[in-house]
Amino acid sequence: MRMSNPFLDHLFQTKKLESRKSNTGFSLIEMLVTAVIIAIVAAIASPSVLGMINSNRVKKGLVDLSGAIQEAQSQATRESDSCTVTIDTADNEITGPCLLSTRNLNENLDIVANIANNGTANNFDITFSSKGTTGDVGTMFVIFMTNGTTKQSCFVVDSLLGATRAGDYDGDPTAALNTNNCS
Repeated sequence: MRMSNPFLDHLFQTKKLESRKSNTGFSLIEMLVTAVIIAIVAAIASPSVLGMINSNRVKKGLVDLSGAIQEAQSQATRESDSCTVTIDTADNEITGPCLLSTRNLNENLDIVANIANNGTANNFDITFSSKGTTGDVGTMFVIFMTNGTTKQSCFVVDSLLGATRAGDYDGDPTAALNTNNCS
């Protein structure tokens, strides 16, 4: 005959309950709390992530624009002939007979310039002489996004030497462009 020990009986019952409890998984409330926490973190982080993505789009647009213009300038001096590049702001496309390939910019980018368009409302031409210079005084392009970021990038071509520089634009791109605001 087995003697009953209340302490041991209680200990075995507690162990059975604990083993049953550990196999039940997550409760609905635990899952909902986790989902709410994830949603709050996503809501806080998404604007900064989107701003960073849009800022990188502007930077890439500047790299593509400056690369195309510098390629045209280089080709003009290499071939000892003038070279024209067309920046189509409607299609965000950079073309020219002396470019190795057409550059397509992100469709959400806006491009403004301080030079007169070539007769077509959305096209700007920049022509390099065989010496790599332009006839325009301080040709400047500003790339920005109307929505999504405050990042504005600029690219300036000096007419006398054909020297180029790129940077951030500090002015209002919808007003008269000033090369001194490109730093």
